[in-house]
Amino acid sequence: MKELQKEFPGQVRIVFKHNPLPFHQDAQLAAEATLAANEQGKFWEYHDKLFENQKALKRENLDQYAKDLGLDEGKFKKALDEGKFKNPIDADKKLAQQVGARGTPAFFVNGRPLSGAQQKDAFAKIIREEIAYAETLLKKGTPAGRLYTEIMKEAKTSPGPAQAGDPSKRPPAAGRAAEGELYKVAVGGSPFKGPKDAKVTIIEFSDFQ
Repeated sequence: MKELQKEFPGQVRIVFKHNPLPFHQDAQLAAEATLAANEQGKFWEYHDKLFENQKALKRENLDQYAKDLGLDEGKFKKALDEGKFKNPIDADKKLAQQVGARGTPAFFVNGRPLSGAQQKDAFAKIIREEIAYAETLLKKGTPAGRLYTEIMKEAKTSPGPAQAGDPSKRPPAAGRAAEGELYKVAVGGSPFKGPKDAKVTIIEFSDFQ
């Protein structure tokens, strides 16, 4: 993701959503811990810590990482003890199931799905197509800050057979090489990096274990 942001400066927004898998016993609490860190403005720093230490995600490890990053330890521990961020994590998991993201990582590039670990070239190809499509929308008068909202109007809410008039089955728009399916994945209050008005929004569903 960092390489893609460097290759397409100012044009890509990365949004992180949680999907701790049930057979990863430490993933749920680790996910909650990142939102406790996010509450103190250090989501991405904590996110990176967890990916660097995927085999050390017990509660004592999570507390230590908070200390390492200079977080308010009392506030952090209280959030985990009380399950303060369990509901947002559960909401992300529900959305992941709804749009068919059952494994991790799973990505949606302006609503277009890419599952599993992908080569940079696969992302770059779709990103170029989506930048071209976004530019057609901008030329038609769509405000930059509403690009993703406009693109989501074409999307479907879940996998399944297309219904009559299903917008995700319309002919491909200018700038897109293939029709494909589009899924409605709202950004909501999820942590992100990159400009809000980016031409391309990549939603990543992942866990840390």
